[in-house]
Amino acid sequence: MKLLIIDDEKSIRLSLKINMKKLGVDVFTAESGEEGLEIMKKESPDIVIVDIKLPGINGIDVLKEIKRIKPSCIVIMITYLSDVKLAVKAMKMGAYDYFTKPFLLSEISNSIEETLKYAKTKVEINKENLDTEVKFIGQSPEIMRIKDNIKEIVSMNYNTCILLEGESGSGKEVIAKSIQRLKGNNVPFVSINCAAIPENLQESELFGYEKGAFSDAKNSKKGLIEKANKGVLFLDEIGDMDIALQAKMLRVLQEKKFRRIGGLEEISFNAIIISATNKDLQLEIKRGNFREDLFFRLNIIPICIPPLRKRKEDIIPLLQHFIENYNQALNKNIDSVSKKVVDTFKSYTWPGNVRELKNVIERIMIFKKDNKIKAEDIPKEILDDNIREENEYYNLEIVEERVIKKALDKNEWNITKTSEELGVSRITLRRKIEKYDLKNMDK
Repeated sequence: MKLLIIDDEKSIRLSLKINMKKLGVDVFTAESGEEGLEIMKKESPDIVIVDIKLPGINGIDVLKEIKRIKPSCIVIMITYLSDVKLAVKAMKMGAYDYFTKPFLLSEISNSIEETLKYAKTKVEINKENLDTEVKFIGQSPEIMRIKDNIKEIVSMNYNTCILLEGESGSGKEVIAKSIQRLKGNNVPFVSINCAAIPENLQESELFGYEKGAFSDAKNSKKGLIEKANKGVLFLDEIGDMDIALQAKMLRVLQEKKFRRIGGLEEISFNAIIISATNKDLQLEIKRGNFREDLFFRLNIIPICIPPLRKRKEDIIPLLQHFIENYNQALNKNIDSVSKKVVDTFKSYTWPGNVRELKNVIERIMIFKKDNKIKAEDIPKEILDDNIREENEYYNLEIVEERVIKKALDKNEWNITKTSEELGVSRITLRRKIEKYDLKNMDK
């Protein structure tokens, strides 16, 4: 196991390094966020301890980048007592835990020891082909409608383009894998995270190359697009694809042909193209970051996945599903959940969506000794009564809904006038009206 410590205070780095080495892990240290991220990319540590107040890139932005580079990495934040609100924000963004300065080395060592056990178990779980990764669970009207649409698409046996929109962790990749499973387990499924591939490698990764195409091309290599032929190509974080590469991707979708780098032969390509984004692509088009023609090509079948806080009736079936899976993976026998846990989960806003719920259940069950999940098992960031009030995502949505409703009423529900006033496209405005279930009460 590898552990990275990012803190600008030398004494803290050294004392933590000495204590962490006693736990039998490889320890790396960095005095800035930039240096830490370089080590992150090179060494891919399992656990990272990050100080929130850093020179240059702050700890919150470091956390965000770590989660982009390696979502499974366990991140622990360090902060002063006066900055606890920032630590709470970090927990919502995926941090595992936080400590306030000054802290006892014995306290943090004991916590890291428990975290190492969790990390090792997590690695074993990830090796399992758990059903959680391919079942799209839910019984809310929105999810049932999405399930019906997916079945209809696959039954047509026609390769089209699907654009999945929704917040991070809402289940976009699960939907993509569900489509592949409905087509048949022997059908290729190739997933590409457009934000994770460096710009200088994107073209060679996607299209492949012929021997001798460039100095390091010792042999020919198939690209990810070629590997997805006759199957499913999943383009995750499509909004982060390099603008120059977007033009080449558009050509592939239009002509269903491409060439490897350095190649002369055109290779046929036909697959279901599923793109996913948590960005507003209409806004990215206005900013010049995304091609409008590519958007229209990808957006043949749009599917908008609502956040978990908007479909609370799905929490219980998801909870039951994750418990069943981790009972099997961890050889546990959890058979009940207290009413307090259910009520708390239903009132929590789940900024990390289904992924956050899954991670919380995994974390709880790894350390459970009996067969019931009780209130004391709930992580402290969820139990905190102030979480929902402090949740910036929740508050922003309330404000956005009010602003849109006020603008619509002011303009007598004239969509064109309202979209111009708000500075959004008509398509985006209509999507927001549907999202918040707004109604013209004068009709």
